[in-house]
Amino acid sequence: MELFDRLSDLRTISQSAELNKRLEILLTDFLVCARAGSSSADIESIGARLAINSNYHDADDIDWSVMTHPGSIMWAALIDSLIRLPENSKNFLVSAYAGYRTSATSAQYFGASHRKNWHVTTTAGTLAATSAACAYRDLSSSMHTSALENAAANMGGIAVADRRTGAAIFNRAAATTLGLLAATSDQPSAQNIWDGERGLRNLLSIAGENTQTYDGISTASLRLFPYSGFIQSQNLAITQLAQRLSGDLISIELGIHPVTMELLNGSVGGSYWDYKYGAASAWQVKDVTQCVEAKNDVLEKISSKAIEIPISGAEVTITTSNGSDSMRIEIAPGNDFDSAQEKQWREAKWQRLVGKDYLEAESFAQLLLNNQANKNAIKSLQEFLLA
Repeated sequence: MELFDRLSDLRTISQSAELNKRLEILLTDFLVCARAGSSSADIESIGARLAINSNYHDADDIDWSVMTHPGSIMWAALIDSLIRLPENSKNFLVSAYAGYRTSATSAQYFGASHRKNWHVTTTAGTLAATSAACAYRDLSSSMHTSALENAAANMGGIAVADRRTGAAIFNRAAATTLGLLAATSDQPSAQNIWDGERGLRNLLSIAGENTQTYDGISTASLRLFPYSGFIQSQNLAITQLAQRLSGDLISIELGIHPVTMELLNGSVGGSYWDYKYGAASAWQVKDVTQCVEAKNDVLEKISSKAIEIPISGAEVTITTSNGSDSMRIEIAPGNDFDSAQEKQWREAKWQRLVGKDYLEAESFAQLLLNNQANKNAIKSLQEFLLA
């Protein structure tokens, strides 16, 4: 399969200082999220535990271009590999490139038809975990391709696994585990897995139209605020308008994507999955990095409508006794890693999750991506994440 031949050829990976810097921030964010997570599950697999813990607070990274959460799976598989084979730590950086590239390129290839029925974070994530683990182990291109074929023949994760109930957390662990198994089992792969009635294109509704290669690093974003990713823009707009407007609140009018309106209607998963509750909290606290319990007298002043806007965007109009103001944000913040404002927001997120321990996470990320992590540092990382 041409897709897997491309993804298994590490010679075509283009590294740059800019992408290396982004990887450092993405890895730090993963380490913070994984340390902050806590699962009572008795799981021996390091990768599976990290995948679960990194999504525990629903704060792992997101690629809005394909609606995936690549880091919680890819980094989990890569750090599992690092801990098991510390002598291969020199391959850590290129493996991260390989993992993000496979996630984004596969998800783009699978297309919207696939996302409608399947949890693309799981399917593309399975392949990303496979690529990262193969690259870390210095497998040949042919072995890498075979591992991807085995992973693809067994990947899954149906879309009805509701993220609002936490069901999608297990998907991440399953994807990580399957990716690692595919990379390490050295078993022959099934042939002709794509075409025909029983092939993947048909079974998984794969469009197969976009054949470009994507680095996946430049499109990966952080979820910065303690709200669902779908309402990050909404609540940022509300807090910024709240700081500009004085007087008593009369109304908050929300324009959001139809999917956001349907998914975050509060019917499943509690107040976190209620866009009106999030909007009320944002108005009350006037600081998008904080979340408080919504008050009924604010909730009753919120109205909403579905509008044509990117799924991560929002249009907000607030009216008070002293006037009215509006704001439209089409793309959620979290992708501009050079922004001083976003740096403040991400450090506020990291402190909220793990306190000053985020500084240790930053240090680990720098060591790993600069090939400076010795066995003692890797052991310390394991204790940091899994103690």
